[in-house]
Amino acid sequence: MIDPRLQKFPGFRAAMSVLMLLSLVQALAILGQSYGLTESLVRLWQLRSLDALPVPVAVFAGSFVLRQLCEVGKQRVGTRFADRTIAELRPRVQRAIFAAGPSSMARRGTGATVTMLIDGLDQTKTYIQTVLPKMMDMSIIPVVVLIVVWSQSWLSGLVLLCALPLLIFFMAILGIAARDKSDRQYEQFRMLNNRFVDTILGLPTLKMLGVSQAYEREVYTVSERFRRRTMAVIGVAMTSTFALDFFTTLSIAIVAVFLGNNLIGGAIALFPALFALILAPEYFLPIRQFGNDYHATLNGKNALNDIMTLLETPAPPRDETTAWDGWTPSSTLALHDVTFSYPRAEEPTAPAKPSTPDRGRRRRGERATTASAETTVSLGPVVLDGLDLELHGHERVAVIGRSGSGKSTLVNLLAGFHLPQYGTITLDGTPLPHLNVAAWQRHISYIPQTPYIFHGSIADNIRFYRPDAPDDEVCVAANRAGLADWLATLPHGLDTAIGEGNRGISGGQAQRIALARVMLDGSREILLFDEPTAHLDIETEYELKRTLLPVMRDHLVILATHRLHWLDDVDRVVVLDHGRIVEQGDPRELKGRGGALDELIGEMGGNQIDGYHTND
Repeated sequence: MIDPRLQKFPGFRAAMSVLMLLSLVQALAILGQSYGLTESLVRLWQLRSLDALPVPVAVFAGSFVLRQLCEVGKQRVGTRFADRTIAELRPRVQRAIFAAGPSSMARRGTGATVTMLIDGLDQTKTYIQTVLPKMMDMSIIPVVVLIVVWSQSWLSGLVLLCALPLLIFFMAILGIAARDKSDRQYEQFRMLNNRFVDTILGLPTLKMLGVSQAYEREVYTVSERFRRRTMAVIGVAMTSTFALDFFTTLSIAIVAVFLGNNLIGGAIALFPALFALILAPEYFLPIRQFGNDYHATLNGKNALNDIMTLLETPAPPRDETTAWDGWTPSSTLALHDVTFSYPRAEEPTAPAKPSTPDRGRRRRGERATTASAETTVSLGPVVLDGLDLELHGHERVAVIGRSGSGKSTLVNLLAGFHLPQYGTITLDGTPLPHLNVAAWQRHISYIPQTPYIFHGSIADNIRFYRPDAPDDEVCVAANRAGLADWLATLPHGLDTAIGEGNRGISGGQAQRIALARVMLDGSREILLFDEPTAHLDIETEYELKRTLLPVMRDHLVILATHRLHWLDDVDRVVVLDHGRIVEQGDPRELKGRGGALDELIGEMGGNQIDGYHTND
């Protein structure tokens, strides 16, 4: 019922100890409240004067106040522990997402990740601050009440004792059913979030391709399935509530019948009979409250499990020890026989590198596996297959190919986001198993198709690589990136708030902000571009290209693109096809030879390059 992993958080034992003490005091307050009420009713029944009422009424009132104070205290203790836990979890989750990299988050889904960071943490807080006090109440209050009722009427105590296992049995059966349905509902909720967010992000492309209505129907289908599962969970919760209320009412009625018969027969006095009857509902109240809150907090428990699973999944191995001074005109990066496949499912441990890979099987694009002494990770089809690539000095390299050929995957591998399963990598003579190396990444500027724009001012977004950069340098970088005209139209200039929930920006403006980040940090000699102008109109792309070309001087540039007009501005082109390099070299020498570059240009329209003619 309580996730055992909560015990690992600081302050759990102290919070539970305080909750136990408060529940015990509250149980005693319930006894005092019931005693005061019973004594007042008995004295009224005995027709005693009003002078006999102040003491029991005072006991009732004082116990009632103490009971409410205990309830408030438990809520504060639970809320305080929940706040501390969430305050600790939030940065850990953010670091885990950052360390996992974009490939892991892509498999998880953007919508599911956003949901976990926002709604998931809030649901976890609700779960913690609600369930912990209720669990402690259910563990202490019924025991104390049962002992007192048994002392007043052993038969009533026996009825209550026998009713408890029946209640717990039905609560467990229905609780398991609700949990299973809630688990499926939560998975459907994650799927709905992923579909919805991905559809929103890709809506311009979907509309351009004329398939937006098809995706609208798909989102509707997923949301309708989620609605049905939500109603199923609510149905089980209502059934559970009805069962608890029914058996509680039945048990109290049986106690009342036995007490009434014994009272009429003279086997029991009025005070113990009435005292036991008043305490009977208090015996069942914590169980009923826990049952109701259990269904209300199932999403929080699922969210906590989702968060802890993420935190317990080891981050990809990262090299923090390799020393490297940076990229120079004489530097060399060599990739030999590098092969990469996306994992089908993440496992708790990282795979070891096998000594003799099955090259023939991988080249057929079949399912591959890598194994270690502890686990086996299932891999999907090969995305990069036996790449041999060398990068030298300040050259500009264009990586081109059809959609799905592996361009973005190669750029992400060079950025250290993907770890190859096979092959060797050598950086200035130093062999590396992968490029998730701190020293390497400190010298990289990465501009993806859709740059990350976070909530904040334009200046804060430009300071992405240099958070402490002074305002004058930020202004210079913004002007060099071509943002001056746009900033002049904004009342607050660089202080204008952008990002989610604030002023929206166009794709070209986002790319220029990303470019300003590069210009602000001149210490990064390696520029990685993944389709930087993919979603821009031709006029915006032309203007951005004029800004980009001067920045590319004196840098190693790797540009993944499907816009072939870039070929006139690079030193080397690498043509990818199904994850393999099928041709590479100076584009001015390769054009017109009838090779893979010519074939690709012919498919995409040879008129994109001025003066291009094939040697047919």
